[in-house]
Amino acid sequence: MTDEGAGHPPEELQGTREKILAAAARLFAERGYESTSLAEVAREAKVSKALIFWHFDNKDQLYLSALRKNLEPYHIDRQEIAGLDEPQQIAQLVDSFYNFVNDHVYSVRFFMSVMLRGELPGRGAQAESGRDGLRRVNELYHAFRQSFAEIIQHGQQRGVFNNRLDAEREAALILVTLVGVLVQQFMLGESPEQAKALIDHYKQSLFERLLSK
Repeated sequence: MTDEGAGHPPEELQGTREKILAAAARLFAERGYESTSLAEVAREAKVSKALIFWHFDNKDQLYLSALRKNLEPYHIDRQEIAGLDEPQQIAQLVDSFYNFVNDHVYSVRFFMSVMLRGELPGRGAQAESGRDGLRRVNELYHAFRQSFAEIIQHGQQRGVFNNRLDAEREAALILVTLVGVLVQQFMLGESPEQAKALIDHYKQSLFERLLSK
């Protein structure tokens, strides 16, 4: 830690730290760990490189701090689907998945970059912190998948959904499709409106399948 931050109010330092983390997450997501320098993070955040070292000991710590920061919004709000029937619950969860990605696009891109590149720098506790972060993302993915499976099973028991379908496989297919739309949006640079139109079209096809007798 340097003396660059000395004399600044705590709230100003906290705001600067958030700017650095946001800039780092964007660059790490777009370029990866190895191809992103601290100088580039400083330029993106519009701060001095010395100020980065006031908040973070090194690049590894910045990377893993950005990883933890980007985990904060990851959760499923089950209250959103309380009181809805099964088709409405499915539609709401699909929309929740899409809206989350759209609202936290850099966060999601960051984690996709980490998982695809396998970049977890640091040793010991630092590396374990990064693995914990990825485990939490994996848990969230499986929580979405399990929620879809349970809703489909309940709908089948009530005679709403086709009983011949395998609920677990259908849930897995829903997640694979949603992630595919996400990857396409990132790779092709599609607008949120284009991705949303594709999601809406997919929901129509999904319900034609689930509701078929």
